[in-house]
Amino acid sequence: MQDRAPLTDLINAEPAIFQGMTVTEAKVIGAVSMVLFLTLGTVLFAMTGFWQFIVVCGIFGPLVLMWFASAQLAMVKRGRPDGYYSQAIHLWLTEKGLGRSHFIRHNGYWALGRTLDFSLSAPYEFPSAESFKQPLTDNSVTSTPKSDQEEHENH
Repeated sequence: MQDRAPLTDLINAEPAIFQGMTVTEAKVIGAVSMVLFLTLGTVLFAMTGFWQFIVVCGIFGPLVLMWFASAQLAMVKRGRPDGYYSQAIHLWLTEKGLGRSHFIRHNGYWALGRTLDFSLSAPYEFPSAESFKQPLTDNSVTSTPKSDQEEHENH
């Protein structure tokens, strides 16, 4: 019988636990909503004098917010790859100057900053047909060579 690896070793992405929400997302939403609703409960306690507002807001507020936030998060994540929205949030924060970008962001062509010394053309440049039709001049290869005495007289 063949030994099988546990399923947890085969997971590439964090699994969903509640309406498509992962544990990390639930922790963040829970922590933020707990602080928000305990603050609201404390304000209501200061206004009315009923300490029960702190308990009720601290327990039921995060549960209700977790339910609605998970439904909203499922709509945001629908049809996108794993981790898409967290990268989108990260890019948005870096555009606003609230963090450092960990991504290469370049809109345009990449360049080496130099030209390459090779090309796709033929390695030899052959003379064109027009160059063969030109009349011969004194400097041409077919002209008669000058004698040594004539060269000394010219210089």
